[in-house]
Amino acid sequence: MLRLAHTVLALTAALAGTASAATFVVADHDAAGLVRAIEQAEATPEPDRIELAPHGMYLMRDAAGGEGRYALPLVRTAITIAGNGAEIRRYSDAEFALVGIARGGKLALENLALAEAAQGAIVNRGVLHVDRVRVTDSTADGANAIVVNYGTLRGVDSEISHNAVLAAARDAGIVLNYGRIDLARTRLAGNTVTGRRASVVTASALLNLGDAQLSDVTIEGNSARAEPDDMRDAYAVVNVGNGALRSAGVRLVDNLPEHANALPPADADAQTR
Repeated sequence: MLRLAHTVLALTAALAGTASAATFVVADHDAAGLVRAIEQAEATPEPDRIELAPHGMYLMRDAAGGEGRYALPLVRTAITIAGNGAEIRRYSDAEFALVGIARGGKLALENLALAEAAQGAIVNRGVLHVDRVRVTDSTADGANAIVVNYGTLRGVDSEISHNAVLAAARDAGIVLNYGRIDLARTRLAGNTVTGRRASVVTASALLNLGDAQLSDVTIEGNSARAEPDDMRDAYAVVNVGNGALRSAGVRLVDNLPEHANALPPADADAQTR
């Protein structure tokens, strides 16, 4: 059951007028209600909030947005999803990601787990904030990332773990950044990336072609491999092209291959020469 809990009037310095923001409450196990809540929030330009049931479970059996690519409708406006410890999980033989943010869209995810997506879990072309979010048990078979960021992604106190990118035909990473990404107090662990041929660059944590900031990030127990058995271009974190990486308090441990337990050099091209 989807319930419109209340409507409030909010006046912010960033807005010239008065905006009406709605809060929707979605009952436990009501995946269809979650989809409807996003559709209703998308129908108005004001920022809206969606509250999930405490420790609830939302099993997504069909793709609802982005031409069948995502379990949830594509986010084009401004929405906050407060998970309250809930989980959104793909539960289907069909392959689809869970979350997509369009250019101009703004999505905040709080205290939520995203699990068992296929062909990646998140594609962001707008602004995405993740706070206490866990992305886990997802796959990308033949694709090249679990989380793809073209816009701005800020993550704090979150985890990306036990995901797999398999048989990638081109350079691949668990997180693939083309835009701006800031991760703080976040853990990337137990992920696996394999390439289809030895010339593919694989990053078991982050493949960065944009602007990345890592602060107090733990990268551990990840594995990268280029097929069939060549691991020379396999790392935990890779800069390519014009990628710029700044870091503080980053811990790399128990990643495979052994040379993956170090951050890349300041010169992005030096790592893959």
